[in-house]
Amino acid sequence: MGQWGCEISRVSNEAMTEVESRPGSGESRAQDSRDEILKAATELFATRGFHETSMAEVARVARVSKALIFWHFKSKEELLVAVLGKLFAPYVIDFAEESNALDEKAQLIKLIESYLLFVHENASSIRFFVALILRDERAKESVSHQMLALYEGYRTLVTDLIGRAQAKGMCTCPVPPTAAAAFLLATLNGLLIGHLFLGGQPSDLASGMGMLRQWLFGDASESEVGSRLSQSG
Repeated sequence: MGQWGCEISRVSNEAMTEVESRPGSGESRAQDSRDEILKAATELFATRGFHETSMAEVARVARVSKALIFWHFKSKEELLVAVLGKLFAPYVIDFAEESNALDEKAQLIKLIESYLLFVHENASSIRFFVALILRDERAKESVSHQMLALYEGYRTLVTDLIGRAQAKGMCTCPVPPTAAAAFLLATLNGLLIGHLFLGGQPSDLASGMGMLRQWLFGDASESEVGSRLSQSG
């Protein structure tokens, strides 16, 4: 097997022993240890930076061995990708089950509400992205790639829904779908920046949602989500 192969086998055996020593089923033990590692890595990458954080530090904060980290993740870069994947998960809005039940107007409103509610409830993870981009060039490339992919998917969905809503007379906005989607996303991004970095209040998000509904549909009635944002501190 050779010295390197023996070392890999030893590390793997140590990791398996550590997982098996935890309470619960094998699958839950492995998932719990993975979650602890991701939580520790998220905290350290955000506060210290990607390059300045060692796997030993991640192991210390997560209270696991380095062997267990490398059992879950082959490298620090793979750990970063996993951290980003976990943090990006809430951005992915899946309408596969709801698209048949909601018309285009309802889907657009849900997209806007979901975005603004996410901004309000997940400020820390968004700030994490910003800190990571500012601190680490390598992390910046990975973050930017994932953000652009999600942004493009969101933009494509919004553009398609606006076009179909206009064709059915649901959307009173006369602007072409591509331009309307670009303006909508620019407005949402502006609300995000105001809320996270410029002292904006939750009521500003609710007001922004009302103005976007008025612009798109001539309907500024407050939704349940808008009410929640207005009343939250």
